[in-house]
Amino acid sequence: MSADPNLAYAYCHVVRTKVASNKVDEMIGLWTREIVPLLKKQKGFGGVTLIGNRKIGASVSVSYWESESAMRDARSRVRPEAAATLGKTGGSIIEDDECEVAFLERFQPPKAGGWARLTTVQGDPAQLSQAVSNFKEKIVPSVRSQPGARTAYFFANRQTGKTFAGSVWNTQQDLQKSEASISALRAEAVNRFGGREAKTEAMEMYFIEIPTPTAVVGI
Repeated sequence: MSADPNLAYAYCHVVRTKVASNKVDEMIGLWTREIVPLLKKQKGFGGVTLIGNRKIGASVSVSYWESESAMRDARSRVRPEAAATLGKTGGSIIEDDECEVAFLERFQPPKAGGWARLTTVQGDPAQLSQAVSNFKEKIVPSVRSQPGARTAYFFANRQTGKTFAGSVWNTQQDLQKSEASISALRAEAVNRFGGREAKTEAMEMYFIEIPTPTAVVGI
């Protein structure tokens, strides 16, 4: 499997963080004021999103990059600052993955607000191409047909086989209503991928900034 050459920003950095639930708003403010401007200064930057679960203080940021080298160069410059910023709230970085944007389709333009479904799976790196094909052929059409669907995405860490796949919705209600039609397809896809440690989460869209119109927009 390789990044889709048709995507303007074919790589993404997926970072999972954790803060106390009563520190979420403080974290969002600090992240927006201190980390986003730093990201935007990096060469090859293509946009960033932040989603999270307020009840448990978990969040996931996704930054997009035009090349693998740009992604890795930015990581070395941004991560120390990000860790220090999180430290101000007592939070920390839990996981950090450099991924290829294997698939991303936008049904509606990006906007603030909305909700994202994120399924994280540890799978077999040798099966990534088949997993992406299955996502495109079986899951995306189902997502696209549902009211309120905004985006479908599939990110993959080719070295480890870890994947991040899911969708973005206009409202929490749209996300919840879509679950019945998608859950069985998702379970089948994870099984065919030889996936383990599968985790599906519903998260609020805290922040999104895509600086230029491209084929790639974030979760």
